[in-house]
Amino acid sequence: MNISSYIARQFSKPTGFGGKIVTAIMNKQNHPLYESTERLLSPRDAERILDIGCGNGYVLEMLAEQYDCDYTGIDISESILKTASNRNCRFIKNGKMIFKHGEASKIPFGDATFDKAYTINTVYFWKDLNDTILEIKRILKPRGIFINTLYTNETLARLSHTQFGYKRFTPEQLTTAAGRAGFETEIMPIMNGTAYCIVCRL
Repeated sequence: MNISSYIARQFSKPTGFGGKIVTAIMNKQNHPLYESTERLLSPRDAERILDIGCGNGYVLEMLAEQYDCDYTGIDISESILKTASNRNCRFIKNGKMIFKHGEASKIPFGDATFDKAYTINTVYFWKDLNDTILEIKRILKPRGIFINTLYTNETLARLSHTQFGYKRFTPEQLTTAAGRAGFETEIMPIMNGTAYCIVCRL
């Protein structure tokens, strides 16, 4: 296994020491994406917010320090969830945050549980686009909002590790799938057009 394929595997499912390093690098590189997602999410007090593919919990920490909401993070890596829990232990103790093992295609919560949900750079690893969008709709309350943040295909093509296991979607494919599920969508270019957010509203 070469270094690029190893990095790709860690981005899709961060585990062990390598996962901790990769997610720390990820947080630094992706911070502009996090800020754009936060702005579009526009959290309001007492809302229930879900981070799909929460990694080491960095974005949840960033939100919890500013907004009095109830936060949930899910990730397919049990290893990285331990890191996320350690990072956010103060919010867990005061009952404002929980973490659960889970994935976007099978979210371990009931229907209409969350006001808002977001995911950042996970769509490349989804098993099935249409099924996953329907699953996200299922856990959102009426008038719920989902933010899907990702890099453009042109940006991904410039990165060596994205040649291993990354699915590529056009904005049209993503908005069409969301529209079929019942969302109204808006594409918001960010980072000088190298990335974008799809704002999905019920």
